[in-house]
Amino acid sequence: MAVAAVALGWQGITVACTLAASLIVMGFDLVGPDLVFGGLTALYVTSGIISIRDGAAGFANTGVLTVLVLYLVAEGVSQTGGLDLAMNFMLGRASTVFWAQVRMMIPVMVASAFLNNTPICALMIPILISWGRRCGISPKKLLIPMSFATVLGGTVTLIGTSTNLVVSGLQQEKYGTSDPSKVFQFFSITPYGLPYAIWGMAYIILFSKWLLPGEDAADDLNYGLLVPRTSPLVGRTAKAAGLAGGKLTITGISKGHRTPAVPYTPDMIIHEGDTLFVTGSVTAVEQSVKSFALVLLTSDDDVARKSTPGAAVFGAAAADVEEGFDIAASEGTTNLLQVNLLKGSQLVGQSVRQIGFRGRFGAAVIAVKRSKALQPGRIGDIVLQANDVLLLSTGALFDASTEDFTKNFTGLMYLDEALARQFTTAVRVGKRSKEAGKTIAEVGLRGINGLFLFEIERADGSLLKAVDHDTVLAMGDVLWFAGDLDGVAYLQKYTTLEHMQADQVAKLPSDIIYRRLVQVVVSHHDLVGKKLKEVRFRHTYGAAVLGLHRSGQPVAGNISEVPLKAGDVLVVEAGPEFATNFKNNRAFSLISEVPNSSPMKRSKMWIALALTVAMVLTQIIGGAIDKEVIHLWPCAMLTAGAMLAFKCLSADQARESIEWEVYICIAFAFAVSTAMEKTKLALAIANVFVALAQAIGGQTAALACIYLVTALLSELLTNNAAAAIMYPIASAAAEKLLIHPNIMSVAVMLGGSAGWILPYSYQCNLMVYAAGKYRTKDFVKIGTPYHVWLFVGVVLILGSGERWQIPVIASLVFTGLVILLPAAYEYLLNDSQKLAVDKKLHALGSSFRRKRSSNSGEEALVEVYGNGSSKDVSDAANNGAYNGVVAPASLGHRNRSSAGGVA
Repeated sequence: MAVAAVALGWQGITVACTLAASLIVMGFDLVGPDLVFGGLTALYVTSGIISIRDGAAGFANTGVLTVLVLYLVAEGVSQTGGLDLAMNFMLGRASTVFWAQVRMMIPVMVASAFLNNTPICALMIPILISWGRRCGISPKKLLIPMSFATVLGGTVTLIGTSTNLVVSGLQQEKYGTSDPSKVFQFFSITPYGLPYAIWGMAYIILFSKWLLPGEDAADDLNYGLLVPRTSPLVGRTAKAAGLAGGKLTITGISKGHRTPAVPYTPDMIIHEGDTLFVTGSVTAVEQSVKSFALVLLTSDDDVARKSTPGAAVFGAAAADVEEGFDIAASEGTTNLLQVNLLKGSQLVGQSVRQIGFRGRFGAAVIAVKRSKALQPGRIGDIVLQANDVLLLSTGALFDASTEDFTKNFTGLMYLDEALARQFTTAVRVGKRSKEAGKTIAEVGLRGINGLFLFEIERADGSLLKAVDHDTVLAMGDVLWFAGDLDGVAYLQKYTTLEHMQADQVAKLPSDIIYRRLVQVVVSHHDLVGKKLKEVRFRHTYGAAVLGLHRSGQPVAGNISEVPLKAGDVLVVEAGPEFATNFKNNRAFSLISEVPNSSPMKRSKMWIALALTVAMVLTQIIGGAIDKEVIHLWPCAMLTAGAMLAFKCLSADQARESIEWEVYICIAFAFAVSTAMEKTKLALAIANVFVALAQAIGGQTAALACIYLVTALLSELLTNNAAAAIMYPIASAAAEKLLIHPNIMSVAVMLGGSAGWILPYSYQCNLMVYAAGKYRTKDFVKIGTPYHVWLFVGVVLILGSGERWQIPVIASLVFTGLVILLPAAYEYLLNDSQKLAVDKKLHALGSSFRRKRSSNSGEEALVEVYGNGSSKDVSDAANNGAYNGVVAPASLGHRNRSSAGGVA
C-alpha cells in the first residue's frame, strides 16, 4: 500500500526548520535544552502555530509533575541513610571484576526501578569507589556499569526514569479520555523493560572487563614481587593462596636468585626466594603486597632481597632506584604519585641513575610507562624520553612546587589514597557500632577514598601505630583518621562508629535536619594558643569540631586538647545560623559551608523506607486489581509531605533536590511535540518510517527504526528531549501500521534511555564521567558495541509483540547461565578440580597465543621463555634482564599497548 504524501504549510516548514536548527544547537552543547525548547515554544505561541494553552500544558501534565515530586521522595530516602546501608550490605565482598559487577548491578537495577536513577547514582558513587578499592578492583570497572545499571533498571517500571513518565504523559494527553486502556500503568512497561535490562546486564558482565579501563597509571606496568619466608604463598600455588583471582596477572616467575624467568602456570608451587612478575593496577599491587607479605622490588635485586620482608611496600617504604635508599625509613613517610616528563625537559636523554632522583627530587622511580614500547631492564638504566609516565615513591623531602620539579614534570596525580591527609578526626567503636569484633578489612576501613587510618588507641590505653588490615576492632577502640572533607563526611554517613565529639554534637541546639559541615580557618586573633576545651567552643560558637587540618599533616592526640595555631582549618558541624552569625567574627578568617554534608537521619530511616514501600504498593495493588487505587502523582505528593512532616529531610533539602532544568525542559518539550502534531510534521516524518518499514518487513522493522532513531537522538540531546520529539512521530507511524500504541511508546521509552556512547548524553553518565576520571573514548569504546547488542535485543523483544513471555524467559535463562557457570566453578569445585580447569584454559590460551605469535612473525616468547638455544636465554638475561632475571616487561608480551619499566 502506497503512503500518501503530506503537504506542509508554512507552519510545518517553520517547525521543521527551527527544530532542525535546535538539534544542531543542542548537539554541540551551545545552549541547554531547557532554554532551546523554551525559545521554540515562545516562537510557536507568538506565531500562532500553537495556542497559549498548548504552550503551557506541559507544566500541568501529571507525568511531568510526578517526575518533580519523585525527586523529593528519593532525597528523603537518601537523607535517612536507608538506601546506602542496604547497598553496603548487599555488595558484600568480591574477588573479581565479574563478581563485583554482578553484586553491584542487581541491587542497583532493582532500586532504580522504584526510585529516580539520578539520586541513586549520586549515592552509589562514593560507596562504589570505597568498595572497589577495598576489594582491590579499580572503580573504573564499576562506575560506568553502575550508571548503565541505573538506566537499565529505570526501564523496568513506569517511575524508573523520567523518560518513561514523559512518554506516558504524552500518551495520556492523547488517549486518556478516548481510550483509557492505552494509558500506561505502573507495570505496563515491565514485560519489555525487564528482558531489555537483563540483556543489557549480560553484556556488561561478559565484556566490560576488557572494554573498560583500569587504573590509568598502572594497567600495563610490570612489577617484581619477592616472596620472603614469612609469606603465606610459600609452599602453595597462587590460586590456592588466593593471589590469583583477577586482581593481578602473573606473567612469569623466577625460581630462586639470578635464574631466568619462565612462564607461570597455575600448578606451580611458590617457594621462598621466588620472584613473581605481575601486571596490574596500583591498588591491586598494594593490596597483594600487604596481604601476602611480599617485597616490592624497585631496583637492585640484591638490595631488595636484603631488605626486611614487607619493608619495601606501598605506604611503608620503597628502595631507592640508584642506591637502595630506604625513603620511608629516612624521611618518615612515602607518597605514591604519577608524573609526565615534559617535552623540553633537561632530563630527556638521561638515564634514571644519572639523574639521581633521590638526591635531586626526594623520590624513587618505581616504574616507567612509555606508549607503544616496552621498557625492559633495570629502571636505573632506562633512558628517559619526552612524555614518559613515571611512577614515583616520594618521601617527606619531596616538594612538587620547586622550580626544578615544575620545569621538568607535569600532570602530577596522587595514586595512593592514603595521601589525602588533611583533616585529623577520631571515631570510637561504641555500644551500637556494628564494627566491634571485626577486622579492619571486614568493616571496609581500608582503601576508603580520601581516608587513612594511621592509629588505633585501644581501650586499655595502648597505642597501635602500624594498623594492619587484619587488626580486630574491640569495643572502646578509638580510631584516628587523616583525610579530606569527603573522608570526614564518609565516616559520618556510612559507618556506625561514634565520633569522639558525639557528646558535643548531641548538645547542639539546632535540629539534625538543618545541620551541615562547615570549614573555618583560625585567624591570628582570639583562638591562637588556646585549646577547644578552654574556649568552650560548642557553648561559644554553637558548633562541634569534628576535624583539624594543619599544613597538610595529621595532628595526633585528642583534638580538644590541641593548642590552636593561626591557619588551622577546623571542620565543624553546625546549624545554618553559624555562617551568618560568625562571618565577621575576628576569630575566623574564613567560613565556608561544605555542600551536601548534612548528617544522616538514621532514626528516620525506617519511616522513609516504609513510606516509599507504601507508595509503590499502591501502584502494585492497582495493577493487580486492574483499578487505580490512587494516582501516582498525588500518592508521591503525600509520601513527600509525610517525609517532611516526620523530618526525614528539611524543606531546603527538598527544594534543592528538584532538578528544575529537567522540569522546564520536559514541560516545554510537550509544547514542541504538540506543534509537530498540529502542523502534520510528525505525520510527514512518520510516513518515511512507514514506507521504510513496509519495504523492510512490516511492524517489527518500524519498531526497530523508531528505537534506533530515538537512541541516536538521545546521544545528541537529553533523553527527555529525544523522547518528546519522537513520540508524535512514533504515534502517527503506529496508527498507520496498526501497531498498538503502547508497544510503539515502549520503543520510544527504551530508545530515549539508550544514551551509551557519550558521557554527556545522560545525567548519570556525566556524574560517573567526572567521579571516575574517565575519558570520552572510554564511553565510546564500551557504548558503541553496547548499542548494537541492545538493538539486537530490542528487535527480539518488541518483535515478540504480545508474546512477551518468550524474551523474558530467554533473557533470564541466558543471563542465568552467564552467572551460574562461574558460580559453579567458584563454589562447587574443589581446589584440584579448579586446577584441572585452569590447566585446560591455560593450555587453550597458550595455544592461541603461539598461533598468533607465529602468524605475526614474532619470536619474542621463544627467547624469553627459553624454548630456543641456551645462547638465546643467555642473551635474554644479559639484554633487558633484571639482575639476571629476564625483565618482566618482556614477559608482559600481551600488554603491547603501553610499557612499564621493571618494578
